[in-house]
Amino acid sequence: MLNFGKVVEIDPKTCRVRVELADQDGMASYWLAVVQGHSLRDKVYSLPDVDEFVAFVLDEQAEEGVVLGAIYSDPDPTPTQDGEVRIIRFEDGTTVQYNRAESELMIDCVGDVVIRSATRLILQAPRIDLN
Repeated sequence: MLNFGKVVEIDPKTCRVRVELADQDGMASYWLAVVQGHSLRDKVYSLPDVDEFVAFVLDEQAEEGVVLGAIYSDPDPTPTQDGEVRIIRFEDGTTVQYNRAESELMIDCVGDVVIRSATRLILQAPRIDLN
């Protein structure tokens, strides 16, 4: 059954969370896995924060289930209203944004940017004639 609620506890080691069950007088769920984009050869890791509003599915006994993802709401509006923009905005203000319509990637970091390469780092851009 599809449910909505706020995360009350996270376990970063197992990528699981507990969610408040609104229809159970605020009782918390068992530990629920959080659906990720990849987990075998490629890895994606992103947990919702405590108090984040999420959609989750539970079995009929409310013992097993998974968190499908976070849901935007009036108190937590979307960071953009442009359907062509993909954006990741972190709490400290750092932003990674890609605009498909403009083919533009923008990275705005409030701290250091560290790029590591086991071999070479190659940056290419068209030559600009300054004359």
